[in-house]
Amino acid sequence: MTRTPVSEQELIDTFLPVILENDAKGILQDLLGNPSLALHFMAFDETDTRKAIRHVQGILEECYRAGHLKVAMSHEDGRLYGYALLFEHPDPSIPRYCHKIFVFKQYRGHGIGTQLLQALTLDARGSCLLCSNELIPFYESVGLEVKSTYTAPSAQQGFAFTSELYTGLTIMGSPSAGSFAPVFMLNDQDIKQLMVLGAG
Repeated sequence: MTRTPVSEQELIDTFLPVILENDAKGILQDLLGNPSLALHFMAFDETDTRKAIRHVQGILEECYRAGHLKVAMSHEDGRLYGYALLFEHPDPSIPRYCHKIFVFKQYRGHGIGTQLLQALTLDARGSCLLCSNELIPFYESVGLEVKSTYTAPSAQQGFAFTSELYTGLTIMGSPSAGSFAPVFMLNDQDIKQLMVLGAG
């Protein structure tokens, strides 16, 4: 019996729930790092946390289904080693934003993350990401350049809860990329919806 080859899209659809759940957990962990939110989210019990993860996962899935979020994967024989999440602006002159490069713990140390990152730098559209100052040399070593200091949207723009998480970061980009990137952040409405999940 011969096996029908599985397309890349079918593999993405297979792994997408795991990828988006993993990223949702990371986003919630980041929110715990914000002093104004930490006490609230630390009070979540296991049920509240599962609801919050599903809620953020739903936001990411909505972005994916709308075509704004793209997924690149490293995999073999049905095993997912790692992935990259990229946000794309409808204007093709704006570079893609690499929201996350993640390699599962058991596969780290084999250059998978670097391979994913290098593949992104080769894209003609250009790719950008945010990083802290201490990571600039690493990203420069894989071909990215410092583009500018990132200015997060303000409280007046609806990002009072999350803008602090993005202070002091640098936009790194491939040589063809400009200094603007469509950075993904949860807005105040998203955060308030998460808070309601824990209040019930």
